[in-house]
Order: sequence, then C-alpha cells, then structure tokens
Amino acid sequence: MGGDGERTCSQGSAGCNLGRDRRDRRKRHQRSRAGKGAEPNPRSVRLRSSVEHVALPATRRVRALLGRRESAQTGARPLPRGNRRRRQTRGGHLFRREPANRARRSARHSPRFGGEMMTRHRFGLVVVGLGAVLLLAACGSSKGSGTAEPQSAKDVNAQAQPKRESPPPPTEAKNMSLPTVHVDELSNGMQVNTIVTDQLPVVYATLVVRSGAESDPTRLPGLSGLVAQMLKEGTTKRSGAKVAEEIEFLGADLWASSDEENSYVGVRALTEQFEQVMGILAEVAGTPAFSGAELAKLKRRELDRLALSEREPSYIARRAFYRQLYGKHPYGTVDTNPQAVKRVRRQDLVRWHRDHFVGKNAFLVVAGDVDPDQVAEAAQKALGSWRAGKRVVPSYAEPPRPSDRHILVVDRPGSVQSVIYLGNLAIARANREWIPLVVANQVLGGSAASRLFMDLREKRSLTYGAYSAIVGRAEIGPFVAYASVRTEVTNEALGAFFDHLERINQEAAEPEELVNAKRYLSDSFPLKVDTPGKLSELVVELRTFGLPDDYWDRYRQAIRKTSASEAQYVARNYIRPKSALVVIVGQAADFAQSLQEFGPVTVVSPDGELKAKFEDKRSKAAGSGAPRGPIQ
Repeated sequence: MGGDGERTCSQGSAGCNLGRDRRDRRKRHQRSRAGKGAEPNPRSVRLRSSVEHVALPATRRVRALLGRRESAQTGARPLPRGNRRRRQTRGGHLFRREPANRARRSARHSPRFGGEMMTRHRFGLVVVGLGAVLLLAACGSSKGSGTAEPQSAKDVNAQAQPKRESPPPPTEAKNMSLPTVHVDELSNGMQVNTIVTDQLPVVYATLVVRSGAESDPTRLPGLSGLVAQMLKEGTTKRSGAKVAEEIEFLGADLWASSDEENSYVGVRALTEQFEQVMGILAEVAGTPAFSGAELAKLKRRELDRLALSEREPSYIARRAFYRQLYGKHPYGTVDTNPQAVKRVRRQDLVRWHRDHFVGKNAFLVVAGDVDPDQVAEAAQKALGSWRAGKRVVPSYAEPPRPSDRHILVVDRPGSVQSVIYLGNLAIARANREWIPLVVANQVLGGSAASRLFMDLREKRSLTYGAYSAIVGRAEIGPFVAYASVRTEVTNEALGAFFDHLERINQEAAEPEELVNAKRYLSDSFPLKVDTPGKLSELVVELRTFGLPDDYWDRYRQAIRKTSASEAQYVARNYIRPKSALVVIVGQAADFAQSLQEFGPVTVVSPDGELKAKFEDKRSKAAGSGAPRGPIQ
C-alpha cells in the first residue's frame, strides 16, 4: 500500500496474480459464450434513445467534414478489434446504428487510448481551429490598416435591415376566354354540354334536373331534397351499398343534391372510366328504388337534423328572414319541417321523380380530358332511353314588396349574442345590372376588406365578422347583410348597418376602395376556373339562369368598366334601407324596446307566437310607445 493510498502490486505478488487470474477467466468465459452463439457481453451493448437516432444524419455530416470514415453498411458499426468473434453468434452480425458518442466508445475499445481514432479526432479539431483563425484574420484584413470607427447600435440595426422598396403597381388584368362549350342534344331532348380540358386525365359529369325546392308541393316542403338524398340509397337493380362499393372500386365519386332551382346527380372519375361512371349515373338518377326501409331511415335522420338546427340561432334567423321576406313564395322556405317529413310517403317521392326527371327538363354538363363526340355517344347510350316529357315551369305568386321598414325579433332567452339579418328583395340573376350591383356590394360588405367588416369588426369590435351579399335567383333574389354581435351592442350594430346602407346609397365610392373592390372581383375570378369541376359549375349557372354563352368571357371586363356613379345608381335602386326587413334572434328583453328608434318592432317566439309589439318612434306623431304585450 503506497503512501498516497493507491494499491500497488509488485511482480509476483499473490494479490496481483489473483487479479490477473480473475481477468483471464472472465475473458475466456466471454469467448466461450460467443462461440456457442450466446448473448453478447452486456457491457458492450447499450440501448440508445430515440433522440440519438433523430440526430443521426447531422452527426454523419459532421463526421464527413472531419474526415472520419464510416462503415460501408448504412447504420453499421465496425466491431472493436478486441472482440472480432462477436460475428460468430447464432444471430449473425448485429448491425447497430451509430451512437452519438461513438468517438468515446471507439477509443475505449481500441487497444490504446492514444490510437488511430483519437489521432483522427484531434486532427479534425485542429483543422477546424485553423479554419476559424484564418477566417478571423481575413475579416480583420478587410477593414484596412486604419483604425475602424466605432458604430452606434442604430447604425448596426440600419445595416441589418433589408432594403425595402415599394412593390410595382399591378398591371391591367387580361381578359380570359373559357374553353368552348360543345352543345349536343340527345334523342329525348336532353342537352349535353361538353368542356374539353387536358390538364389532368379526369372527368366531371353533372346531370342537372331543372326542378328544385321551388317545385315542391305546398304541403311537402323539402320533397325535392328528400328525393335527391334517396337516389344514392339503391336502384331497382342493386342496393346503395353495392353502388357505393363499385364507385369506390373505380376510385370515383358520386353525389346528389338539390337547391332552389335544380336537382343534381354528379360523378367524378378518371377519363378512361367515363363510360362506366356514366352508366352508374344514369342508373342512380333514372331507376331509384325508393326503398321504404331506406326512406324510414332518412326520415329519422332528417328529424334529428331539424331538432339540432333549432338550437342554432343563425339557422333560426335565416329561416325567419326568408319567410318574412318572400311570404308564400317558394323562396320563402329554406328547409323542410318535422310535420312535412312525417307526412312524406314513398309514393310522393316516386311521383315527383317521375314528373321531373325527364329528358326535356334536364341537361348534362361534362368537363375534363374528353372528346365531345365520345361524350355525346356515351350520354345517348346512358340517358337516351329516358322519357322526353316536357319542361316543368312552376307558377307562384309574386312576393310582397314592403314600402316601409319592419323589425322582427325572435326571442331566444339565454342567448349571449344577437344574430342580425337585414335586407330586401333586389334583383334577378339574369338582370344586366347584376354586375354593377355586385361591385357596389363588394365595396359595402363583400369581403373582410369591405366597409362593414372594417367598421363593425376592426374599428368597433362589435363582431367577429359583418358581411353582405346579393343572392342569385332565377326570379328576384335578395340583398342580405348579416352579423352576430354581443347582446349588449345589438342597438349600436344595427345603427351601424343602417349608416352604411344609407352611405352606399347617397355617396359614390372612394376611388381607392372602388379600385380595390373591382380588382378583388376580377383577380379572384381565375380561381373559379382552375379545375374541370369549377368549369362545370359556371356552365350550370349559364344554363340555369339563361345567360349568354360568352357571359364569362366578358365578365372581368364588365367588372373593370363599372364606374363609381354606376355602382351608386344600382345600389340606390336595389339596396333600400328605408324599406328593409330586419330579423334579430337573441334575448329580446335586453334590446327589443330600444330598437324602436329604427322602426316598428315585433317580438315573437321561435315558433312564431306573438310576444310583444313596440311602436315606431321615428315618427313624432306615433301613438304610445308602450309594448302591447309583455316580453316573457
């Protein structure tokens, strides 16, 4: 035992011999285990964390820069020279991903700590150090022999900032010509419209039946929607599951829907499958089974959906707004109701389908990488056997046109927000003043850059969003402005709406906002034609509303030509705040009476039961402003 406490062994000492014997036995034992295919020495196996594996590529790049060699086998580590027999294990050679501390492990397992691995490591560090010194020297020499003047923090920040330049002014948008619409007619009078685009080997086919909600029986509102939903639930040849299975096998899509004017059945598929999917489309649209069991399921789903919708104040507001605006006109019904759903029978669906799904009351739109002649041939094969029938044109009473403003409040106790809808009957989609009115609406509330949003949202923080729209209809469509606001600011928000509606009537748009509005409408139009499906939608709009074939070719030019005076003129004619209908859904007790300053107020329950009335306080000659009934 030395004076420093270290244990020392003289050659021939029994204690040292015992230690050497123990180490020799351990080595022999390890070699014998490896020869028998046993597990490798646990001291030479280390479990690695996922962090090391994630860092592996970066580690390899660093080693490559330092001149280190790796095993030719990706992720393999050469065994230490003192343990080569590890390859003889039963499981074969075990390739391991490199650990993050390979240098330390290689040095530890090498015959000497100052061997080849450590030498290369030190050499790499020396190279990196020399590179850093040379880089600093080069930077110092570039400053010249004189003494550099100290720079202030302001100067340094100014140099670090990129040079900012004004963007170039936008150039005038070029006119766009849509692909030619090839028109054919089947033997039963059905029109076929084909748009050829070779961007992708896909095709969209949409069968449009010119009957929608406006053709529903008065006692069964929503019948057209139920018919559309039932089309995919099975045909006279196979079940809905079998139809869906074949569509999925082809990698295609099949859909069916309806709106106010039309009912739709559409497919999307690869061009090479066009004839197959046309056959499926014709089968689904032409020979639906209208299974009683499937109808019962659909009715249950519809009743559940309607029950959930009654909890949504925006749904209640929209329904009440259109009902009040259009009266008994079909446009006044935005959805079915539980009573109508319960009354529907299978024969109602069969009769409506038989009367409306006929050749002369439908047209087909096909867009994609197709040949018009082949499309016409495939359409004749799939749909030519339909009965010709006749065009169905519904007749209904003209909607009422109020001469004064009225406010309807739908009481919804407990609401923390008020949903506001206001507007008036405006314009038919085919009217030639449609485009100038769209420009005026864009200035007013068409987007998040328009007046309503910038004032009610950005300036006053009354709402998350306030917008307006011109809704396209075959007959007369509405102008609508809408927002959801906090209950306590309902009065202020409604006043702001009326201020902006009056302003768009009385003042021409500022030059900058008019330019921005027209640029938005014109420059966003290419996004409506960038896929075959979107091209199909534009053609459907042409045929539904009777627009000329070159309408979309002239659309952007017509937008850009709209002047401020023209936009103001059409706004004055079609946006009428003095005779607007206002519908507000919310907690009436908090704001209803204060709305008298804008016009007469009627408060009803969601079911339409009268709860209170408040006189119009705009007129000094009006009678008592007291409510005629209490607000519950």
